[in-house]
Amino acid sequence: MISRITDNRNLSLVLAAMVFIAIWATLLLMQSDTLALIGEYFGFFFLGIGGAIAANSTGAGGGVVFVPSFDALGMQINEVIGTSFAIQCFGMTMGSLSWLVFFHGKSEQKIERVNLLYQALSASLPFSIIGIYLVQYLPIQPVASIHLIFSVFSLVFGVIVLYHCVYLGKRSTHRGVKTLTKGEIALIAMSSLVGGIITAWISVGVGEILAVILLLRGFSVMFSVAAGVIVSALSVISGIAYFINLQLINTEVLIFAAPGAIVGAFVARYLALWLGAQKLKMFLGSWILLVGILGIL
Repeated sequence: MISRITDNRNLSLVLAAMVFIAIWATLLLMQSDTLALIGEYFGFFFLGIGGAIAANSTGAGGGVVFVPSFDALGMQINEVIGTSFAIQCFGMTMGSLSWLVFFHGKSEQKIERVNLLYQALSASLPFSIIGIYLVQYLPIQPVASIHLIFSVFSLVFGVIVLYHCVYLGKRSTHRGVKTLTKGEIALIAMSSLVGGIITAWISVGVGEILAVILLLRGFSVMFSVAAGVIVSALSVISGIAYFINLQLINTEVLIFAAPGAIVGAFVARYLALWLGAQKLKMFLGSWILLVGILGIL
């Protein structure tokens, strides 16, 4: 029975990829000069792969790769955020499906974690969406420049993860619990509201915050990463309509970065499992810290 469910979920993963590919092909064929477009923008395919691998193997949103890259290209900040949201809708959705397949696997231990995963998401997602909408439709203005917020957030996030990895070591493993405490639910809800606001400003935030909270509360790195990836995916999907309506998405970049993000999302979970918990946390913390340092310099 479990095997059949897993097979069905793997089939769903493949079908979702086919749908995304069909959308991509349609967008590409709608362009006036397809060959010239490929020559100019094909490099973004590899950027999409890199962003999705970083995002879906660590819980950090793909914006940690996309935002500094697009900013360096001279794109307007609203277009940077909108395009990053759009790419993550593809890559992090595929990554989420991949992690869900993993957690619905044959292992009894994995199956027991599924309800806890959904509980964490239920506590996080509504407040993340509220935070995004407060910025988009109220709106709540950034407390500083987007560039500075992104850099400071990356620095803080990277330091926390490296501290957790170096000083707490292997003590952060799944605690065997089947439900979150009321205090943990309240902590996740409040931090996700802040994370949603930050995500609307810089296209990353809530997934990283949720992953770090779960890590610091003693949950395994795989569990924490999966929760961060899924809440990030659902959050950016909830906020993408705003950028579509205002035409703040660079379609040419999206056409090539989106399929790259799908490929990267498939690779990411296997990379995370191959690296293991400690190496994955070191990779996560080092990468984000580097992004923050380079942003401030």
